[in-house]
Amino acid sequence: MQTAGPVGWGLALLAILVLGLAPAAWLLRAQVARAVGARPAFGAALWTVLFGAVLWAMLAVTGLIATNGTALGSGAPFAALAVALSWLALGVGVRLYLPDPAGAKLAWPRALWAALPAVALLWGEAVVLRQALRWFDIG
Repeated sequence: MQTAGPVGWGLALLAILVLGLAPAAWLLRAQVARAVGARPAFGAALWTVLFGAVLWAMLAVTGLIATNGTALGSGAPFAALAVALSWLALGVGVRLYLPDPAGAKLAWPRALWAALPAVALLWGEAVVLRQALRWFDIG
């Protein structure tokens, strides 16, 4: 793999990213189907989860800058803020990319409740990955 170069490493990173986000996309797809009565395409759900992850990263950096030097800036309070921001980011993605069959955007409460199980799954994956990296003495 040392001779793979940047393209090979980029493709490997993309594959790991898709494999990590795919379970959340399947769950989000099922939740939106329950909310609107029609199942969205898997690609749209995967794109929504990827969009939510990117938006969450931007919101988390903004939140970290805004809470620097305060009680919310580290530890459990910032972790709670990060979870809330990830829920909001995925809810925005659901509203933007997963409309109902008539093409109308989901209402905010429905979009946020549809996003909640996928957010919980993604945070669970992050915790399991962190623990696995500790077990193998990588991180």
